[in-house]
Amino acid sequence: MAEPKPEVPPEVALQRLTALAREAGTVARTDAALARGRARLIEEVERPVLPLAPRRVWLVPAALVPLLVILGLVWLRPAARLSYRVDDAAPADSYVLAEASGATARFSEGTTIRFAPGARGRVAAVTERGAQIHLESGAAHFQVVHLPEAEWIAEAGPFTVTVTGTEFELRWQHERLELTVQSGSVAVRGPLVWGGVTLQGGQRLVADTGRRELTIAGPRADIDASAPEAGAPGEPDAPARIDAPAMADAPEPDAPARVDAPARVDAPARTDAPAAAAPVPQSYRERVARGDFAGAIADAEARGIDATIDASPLPEIAALADAARYTGRNDLARRALLAERSRFAGSPEARSAAFLLGRMVEASSPAEAISWYEQYLSESPGGPLAAEALGRKMIVTRTSRGKDAARPIAEEYLARHPHGAFAGAAVEILGPP
Repeated sequence: MAEPKPEVPPEVALQRLTALAREAGTVARTDAALARGRARLIEEVERPVLPLAPRRVWLVPAALVPLLVILGLVWLRPAARLSYRVDDAAPADSYVLAEASGATARFSEGTTIRFAPGARGRVAAVTERGAQIHLESGAAHFQVVHLPEAEWIAEAGPFTVTVTGTEFELRWQHERLELTVQSGSVAVRGPLVWGGVTLQGGQRLVADTGRRELTIAGPRADIDASAPEAGAPGEPDAPARIDAPAMADAPEPDAPARVDAPARVDAPARTDAPAAAAPVPQSYRERVARGDFAGAIADAEARGIDATIDASPLPEIAALADAARYTGRNDLARRALLAERSRFAGSPEARSAAFLLGRMVEASSPAEAISWYEQYLSESPGGPLAAEALGRKMIVTRTSRGKDAARPIAEEYLARHPHGAFAGAAVEILGPP
């Protein structure tokens, strides 16, 4: 039978708690008052004292109170914002102009951003978890350290790239975005990709807003096409056989002369291949993942737009809407998005469709765009597009109705998203008239 553990004397427990206070975290050097108080407390509790009388045991809990306050102050202190230097010098302002040799911004947690020669950009905002970088022109190489809850945003023209921990090359020049991901993943939003596109390591996206062209190249197309939700479970080589039915059905000029050839009659692979792939030659999700937006639209038109939208499942309709938006077919995109909201009301896709419908009509119908943004915010006040919807509503209101009408929205935006992508515009709206 194990002997009972001896009781720890109160003075020993107090000394252990003192040691714990030392290890709980380092007090910022700038907080001199807190540091002096903490040092004084440690000095007092470690001073030799006579053994405590039983009737004074209550003094131990009383002595613990300030110590616990110290621990709480140390643990609950707000995290300091990241700091950064450009070419090993503290920046005079947030603007970065890369000369002939380029420029490198180094952040305190290890992230580096190398601006190519001639590039222009600025550090729009810095928080304790990341920063918001705006690339005005040229190229920049981002190497973001992967940390829990990291929040990094890179803006290039009208495009927004959201990252956590990754390495990628970003270029914005002459209304053309080029993004190459070396490792990790990023999410891109902007013209042609308002719904958002996620890129993995090895992928490259090129978006030409002038020509309204979008291309995505890299290995992910094959991975997505063979994923279970793409309709080909358990067949990693399915993408390579997508066109097999068309080849099998094609007439062969010498087929009549070879009807009785045993090799042709006994080939089961040729007989079974068309039947296996006939029901759905290729889903719209597969086509969009491959960048074949025109192919998805052509297939829908061949089957009949109304029949396709009325009978297809939600993921297929959403993919068709994306393909239509990416190619500038706003009429088809609108029909598909409205179908998402009517057929699948309450789904995340239906709620996001409200935002996309607003984004599509900003230039042609500002009032309708504002209405759709308000609809999204009422359905998804904490949704992934809430900050962008509120920011877009603010911008459209300022453009169509003036600063005074946009002021209440700007105040709301800063209260909810003080470091958001539209914070600068909100501050400008709230400034002097």
